[in-house]
Amino acid sequence: MADLTAIGSWDLAAVQHFARRAGFGIGPEAAAALAAQSPGTAVDAWIDGTGLDTSLFDAVWADRADPVAAPGITASTTVPGSVDVPAVPGPHRYLVDGAEAWRNDLARGQASWAFRMQFHPYAFRERMALFWHNLFATGWHKVNNVALMLKQIAMLRAHGLDRFDDLLVLVSKDPAMCLWLDSVLNNANGSAIPNENYAREVMELYSLGADNGYNQVDIAQLARALSGWSFTVRAADVAVNPASPNQRVAADGLFAVYDGGANPAGADGYAWYNLSQARATLPDQHGTGTIAFLGQSFDIATAPAGMMPGEDAVRSIVASRPQNCSEFLANRLLTHFVTARFTAPDRDDVAAMIRAQGFDLRAAMKLLLKSRYFFDAAHRFALVEGPVSWTARAARMLGPALAPADAASPKGFPSWALVVNPYFDLAGMKLLDPNGPNGWKEDASWLNSNTIRYRAKLAAAVALAETATTGSPAVKYTLFPTDAAAWFPVPPTSPTEVFDRLVALLQPAPIPDPVRAAWLAALWPGTFTWDAAGQTRARELAFLVLCSPAGQLY
Repeated sequence: MADLTAIGSWDLAAVQHFARRAGFGIGPEAAAALAAQSPGTAVDAWIDGTGLDTSLFDAVWADRADPVAAPGITASTTVPGSVDVPAVPGPHRYLVDGAEAWRNDLARGQASWAFRMQFHPYAFRERMALFWHNLFATGWHKVNNVALMLKQIAMLRAHGLDRFDDLLVLVSKDPAMCLWLDSVLNNANGSAIPNENYAREVMELYSLGADNGYNQVDIAQLARALSGWSFTVRAADVAVNPASPNQRVAADGLFAVYDGGANPAGADGYAWYNLSQARATLPDQHGTGTIAFLGQSFDIATAPAGMMPGEDAVRSIVASRPQNCSEFLANRLLTHFVTARFTAPDRDDVAAMIRAQGFDLRAAMKLLLKSRYFFDAAHRFALVEGPVSWTARAARMLGPALAPADAASPKGFPSWALVVNPYFDLAGMKLLDPNGPNGWKEDASWLNSNTIRYRAKLAAAVALAETATTGSPAVKYTLFPTDAAAWFPVPPTSPTEVFDRLVALLQPAPIPDPVRAAWLAALWPGTFTWDAAGQTRARELAFLVLCSPAGQLY
């Protein structure tokens, strides 16, 4: 049984456990301050993002100098035939060697999100977006549009704590998802046979689980209800490749049902499939009549007030199958936030709590993350951390805060654009580009003999002040500008003090004493000194901690 009653007090270790799972870690000083607060009040504020000052991040993020840029890549101004995307800044507008670069670059999209994970004060919102990205897994290699991929992540970021049925509808309307699972090809007009891809996956992968409360007839009927679900593009949102004027991409998308009506993007708007020819009227792909879905009837030609045709059928998934849906969500939430080794009664208790909260995700997450079950000692360091959050957490702990990074000259920002490509993929999680709609398996599935060696590459980039060269002429720069001396508020006087501080920052699972002793003896075989050489050895020790078996757990 999962004890979901709230804890009444907590200590430093409990705070750090919470911050590792519900964000990207927390430093020991900040953890001590949080431990002095009531856990109920602190967890609520953490989840709600109250009391956070995001003004500096917002200013840096809006700066057209592009915070994820490497040397040789700078902001540019709008050029004729192209369009800026201020709603999704960062990877969309930049120069490479003085020439306008094509915006549709996966690595820069990945980098912009990694930058947010490292620096944004509202860590829980980024963590929830990462969780939903794995559940509603959508891939760039088919969408082929970084702006739309980041639009989807922005939607998950903004609505990841809404009611689940509301979130499910938003995902169903998302332009990247419409491309990814072929909603744009779903035509039920006349004798056309609907495309069932999204109708199947919205139940199998996104809300109920395989063959859990629905059948093939339900899939076919839902496909009819969702026929014509697509998007249009405003003229102002058509971006042109400066190097190839015939190559165009949608910088944004506006959801629409292709039912033969007026283009909601306006008379000069475009259908998703042809950004060279405006059309005032959309094709007719939406079916008509009544469907029978999950034991209910729906008139798919009309819609209740405030909904699009077919939307009430999507919403009915949660209402018609609350137990199946809550159990599905409980499985996913437990595996990501608590433990992959939960029992069926544990799952049932969490599912019942989700139902009792009316599928309000904010309320459910507050109850779960304040519970005795979450804080149980058996669940600490019980999960293998995914490579993206693992790297972001290491960068948060060892890198400078945003204010000193922004004040440094040159800017002390990590060169995420060169770190993510190819190492996120090789370490097992190609951010924004899963292989398929079932996303990535978690926990122990993150580790194998291949992925672990690329974690070592990521650890080296963060801890060892590694450099890379890019551009023409070539520019050499540090991937993660860090100051090893700044890791220590007080200069250490012994190898043990170095080890203790790095453990407090990186928070691995307990490292056996013989391993610790062997590391320190190898790094400091003689007299301890805290000079440049000693700081290099501290970097090497941080690398060892990150690469150790204990360093993979959180």
